[in-house]
Amino acid sequence: MLTELSWSHYLELIKIEDESKRNFYIKETINSSWSVRELQRQIGSLLYERLILSANKEKVLNLSTKGHELKTAKDLVKDPFVLEFLDIKENTDYLETDLVKNILEHLKEFLLELGKGFMFVGSQVRIILE
Repeated sequence: MLTELSWSHYLELIKIEDESKRNFYIKETINSSWSVRELQRQIGSLLYERLILSANKEKVLNLSTKGHELKTAKDLVKDPFVLEFLDIKENTDYLETDLVKNILEHLKEFLLELGKGFMFVGSQVRIILE
């Protein structure tokens, strides 16, 4: 057993039946010092499968290990998007309005979950400054 990983990491990794996939997540967890929660997120967002299907495997891997880095103006727009929390089916066409509506609905749920002291004023609210 590797000492770099906690028992909780192993509990998540043992659920992965495919040995190459499990080894990938073990390596990435150690190299990137992922917490158990981050490991769960990466598994849930299908990082391994996205890397296999991606034309630019290195870019997806860098995004998973280093996070989103801003080196140029082009880097300001994140690519690829991982919106697993929206429950959007893959290869489905969505209008921008549908996407905005879905994001706002989940944002409201998140803010309500935080409890007192947080509120959602509305979408596209005009703010006038001096």
